Amino acid sequence: MDRGYDDCLYSIEGDRVIKPLQVDESRILLEVKDDANALEFGILAGEVSSSILKKAADYVSEWFDLERDLAPYYGQLDQHDRLSWMTDRYHGLRLMGIPDLFEALCWCVIGQQINLTFAYRLKRRLVESYGSSIEYESKQHYYFPAPERLVNVSVDELRDLQFSRQKAEYIIGIAGQFAKGEMSKEILSAHSNGKQMLKRLLKIRGVGEWTANYVLMKSLKKMNCITYGDTGLQTAVSSVLGLDRKPSRQEIEALFAPFEDWQSYLVIYLWRTLS
Repeated sequence: MDRGYDDCLYSIEGDRVIKPLQVDESRILLEVKDDANALEFGILAGEVSSSILKKAADYVSEWFDLERDLAPYYGQLDQHDRLSWMTDRYHGLRLMGIPDLFEALCWCVIGQQINLTFAYRLKRRLVESYGSSIEYESKQHYYFPAPERLVNVSVDELRDLQFSRQKAEYIIGIAGQFAKGEMSKEILSAHSNGKQMLKRLLKIRGVGEWTANYVLMKSLKKMNCITYGDTGLQTAVSSVLGLDRKPSRQEIEALFAPFEDWQSYLVIYLWRTLS
């Protein structure tokens, strides 16, 4: 999780990650720590009850994708001539999610066609300008802004934060769909399969194939998502295949073909090769 970027929605301190979390109407500050062969979590600030603890545990499980048995995936990797080394090198690496669908969509829009350093800077400006926070040990920990907050923001206000006009329009439009109840994680999940979900996402202004696949992978945990057009993925595939050029879509599809139901994990592992 510590990739050297300035993420404003969680902080890493030694062997623990601290993240603000909204559980129903309650706002808490969550701590997750590495404890030998387990993850240990607790609540540092905010209301504590058995119901909140249960929902916080469910959130951590979804966030870290803890319920998924990776053995079948490693079995597929082991059988691949070019990728079998990943089983040992990245053993235990899981698909870290973005459970909040609205946040995931906005993050994708923010990151379109700019480098990650600037994308994280824009996200921090958006979050600190329009998100709420919880204080712990004299430090503010921020929640991603609610759709109802961003839908009333003007394009010019976001332009003042260095958002392009197009990105500002996209984010405000997405916020409007959520605020009006036209889009939600529940609505998207109600579609019968991943292809229908992809089709629905592509109807949103500002959402293309890359964004839709990234969101389905990170927020809905759909397992056959390939982020076509992603520069990092293309670089990783070129390296794996020994190419001195950008791979074609057909070459990417051929590499992913043996990994039915695990293609999203292969994306994550290929991205990891770039670190």
